[in-house]
Amino acid sequence: MIQRRPIKPSVALAKLQELCARSEQCSYEILTRLKKWGVPDTTSAKILALLKRDRYVDDSRYVEAFVRDKVVFNRWGRTKIRLALVQKHLLSDLIADGLESIDNDEYVTALTEVLESKSRTLQDVSTYDARMKLLKYAVSRGFEMGIASEMIKKLFPR
Repeated sequence: MIQRRPIKPSVALAKLQELCARSEQCSYEILTRLKKWGVPDTTSAKILALLKRDRYVDDSRYVEAFVRDKVVFNRWGRTKIRLALVQKHLLSDLIADGLESIDNDEYVTALTEVLESKSRTLQDVSTYDARMKLLKYAVSRGFEMGIASEMIKKLFPR
């Protein structure tokens, strides 16, 4: 939805500074917001450069915060996090660094909680169908199939 009158660049900059002071934003989100506000591309690039210069926007800091939040709070796996970051047009090097920063213990804890939560909705976890449902659910949450399969065997021995 594009506004009828474009926002003045000074107003847009002030709004974005306030937004970035409250929460992490990536370059793509800033540019998308500026486009929605009707700010021309050349002006958008200048505003983004100012925000980066003043450290309101830092894509590497954004990736670290995004990865940490998605593992700890949303219980997402690496695959789902990677896809979300790719959709935000972030550099693959930043994404790789962010995914490497995931603490293995937190990751295993997140997977364990996802599997235990789902297992409570199933009748008998020892059946093949129930185990496949657990595996599919873990994979749909972005966890790697190998890790999920090992964790299912460990948590729910036959």
